[in-house]
Amino acid sequence: MQIGELPLPEHLRQQYLAKGMQELYPPQAECVERGMFEGRNLLVAIPTASGKTLIAEMAMHSHIARKGKCLYIVPLKALASEKYEEFSNKRVRVGIATGDFDRRDDTLGNNDIIVATSEKVDSLLRNNARWIADITLLVIDEVHLIDSSRRGPVVEMVIAKMRYRNPAMQVIGLSATIGNPKVLAGWLDAELVTSTWRPVDLRQGVFCNDRIHFREGERRIKVVSKNFDDINLCLDTIAEGGQCLVFVSSRRNAEAFAKRAAAAIKSEDPDLKESAQVLEKTAETEMVKTLAACVARGAAFHHAGLSRPERAVVEEGFRKGLIKCISSTPTLAAGLNLPARRVIIRDYLRFAAGEGMQPIPASEYHQMAGRAGRPRLDPYGEAVLIAK
Repeated sequence: MQIGELPLPEHLRQQYLAKGMQELYPPQAECVERGMFEGRNLLVAIPTASGKTLIAEMAMHSHIARKGKCLYIVPLKALASEKYEEFSNKRVRVGIATGDFDRRDDTLGNNDIIVATSEKVDSLLRNNARWIADITLLVIDEVHLIDSSRRGPVVEMVIAKMRYRNPAMQVIGLSATIGNPKVLAGWLDAELVTSTWRPVDLRQGVFCNDRIHFREGERRIKVVSKNFDDINLCLDTIAEGGQCLVFVSSRRNAEAFAKRAAAAIKSEDPDLKESAQVLEKTAETEMVKTLAACVARGAAFHHAGLSRPERAVVEEGFRKGLIKCISSTPTLAAGLNLPARRVIIRDYLRFAAGEGMQPIPASEYHQMAGRAGRPRLDPYGEAVLIAK
């Protein structure tokens, strides 16, 4: 299905074409066929990096062209900031709401798109924000979190209240992994769009005894460090001309790995020195000074403890191919729109209060693995779980 055939505002169509987007991915085309532009509710369960955000963006601009108003719900403040920037500069007014309720929240209604966390929307509903009644499209990103014991009740309550107040409102739920998609689609009165299609093939493997064991076969990795499998996997990726994301269990572990990776990579690129200087100029904490030192050598960490400008330096360096390796926490896997040749899942256990170390949910593994493979740049992506 060609971009030029879609009922989109001309300026948006031209922006897409200028980026080289000539036609929709198959799951995106199915959303159009299932009635996205006719106001049908949709539950979209497709792999990470298969174009979920574009589905939402096209639907939102269609509503705005008809004088509608859109609410885009995300689970994390960091993800809200990313989506706010992504939706801005496209000839629409975008607002963001992530904190506690205050009087200025009434002015959010002056925007065409409001990006907010589910907790914030819950607060807005409790405080009877007047503009809520004007919402014609509700998009719930990472809707699978409705299953979460911690976030799920708030997500479910927000959706139920919004649908009760705005019965004619279109609802679009987005996720890479949903445990019970048919049941959830039924609750939302939604068309279910599922697909396993990815723009880049994904190879999944387990690393053990200096080898990656893929379904397609084994691959031996050169041992540079006798003590750190994660560093060996990282350096192997870089030697092939790729970049990697390494997911670990905590912010502290992310910072510790980035320091080791920087010492191993030892990049001398002058552009990295410039990025490091940008961080050093505003560094008020030891954490940011550490980040600057890592960036100067070609590695970085990325977690919710960084400010938006600090994360932006890291993300830009990675997209340009200067930063070769980023370590992060699984929490940010949902919002970390930085595909890499290889994703390394180092820690599959995480501390849970009252329960000790627990395996991460399968849905989180799929979120992380889905970041492997850069569309139009990599012939394939690799997701590697380190066996322990």
